[in-house]
Amino acid sequence: MLYEDQAAGFDERAAIPAEAAESMAAAVAGIADLRQGDTLLEIGPGTGMLSLPLIEKPIRYIGFDLSPAMLAVFREKVEKAQLRAGLLVADANGRWPVEDGSVAAIFSARALHHVEVNHAVAETRRVLRPEGGWLILGMVRRPSDSVKPTFRRQMGKLLEEEGYSGRSHDTHTEALFSALEATGGERVEPRVVSRWTRRQAPHDWFKAWQGKKGLAGYDIPEEVKTRVLGRLHAWAEERHGDLEAPLDQEQFFELEAIHVPAA
Repeated sequence: MLYEDQAAGFDERAAIPAEAAESMAAAVAGIADLRQGDTLLEIGPGTGMLSLPLIEKPIRYIGFDLSPAMLAVFREKVEKAQLRAGLLVADANGRWPVEDGSVAAIFSARALHHVEVNHAVAETRRVLRPEGGWLILGMVRRPSDSVKPTFRRQMGKLLEEEGYSGRSHDTHTEALFSALEATGGERVEPRVVSRWTRRQAPHDWFKAWQGKKGLAGYDIPEEVKTRVLGRLHAWAEERHGDLEAPLDQEQFFELEAIHVPAA
């Protein structure tokens, strides 16, 4: 899924506070001990919502994404801020657009789970510098018992009933990190780098899901999407009542990291 149809309104829909992005960038730089001139590779930066604070650091930043429209929004931000960044259109399931052994750290938020695990392992080891480097993954999370995660879990069940198996960031990360540990990688404890509260009505989530081309990362037929969202809406009304009533939802940004030793 290219997310071409989401580029213009993506930042408003995702709504990650600037302070959270700055805290994330500081934590990434600290975990990887990035020094002046080091290269950071970001996979799937999209509109660059999280990326500008990384680019502001005295490092070489390269980001690649499959969506030209998302990168066009990102490029405008970089130019407006009078910064420099290498922004490339490329598919993470193909060869990553950097030279062998040239990268100090790889960062990806909400994107790498779309890449086949063995390919991600091979490319991670190929691009990291000979003395080793870091793979750092970011994720916006909510308390598991809060409303939106329960909606998403139910959506996953309905998609499975339609023949679409679940696509999980956590399952993919565990498989990826375990494979890297098998070759000497050492993971560190996950770190929460920022917390915030967002007030939103569940009805708004349905509007956002309806406005996307696919659903939950799948480019599914429109009739399947309509059926799943219809059933989800009925389920949500039965359990939560008025879906237009705003709710305060706690959110936090978590980093998971693994150090990959010399090849």
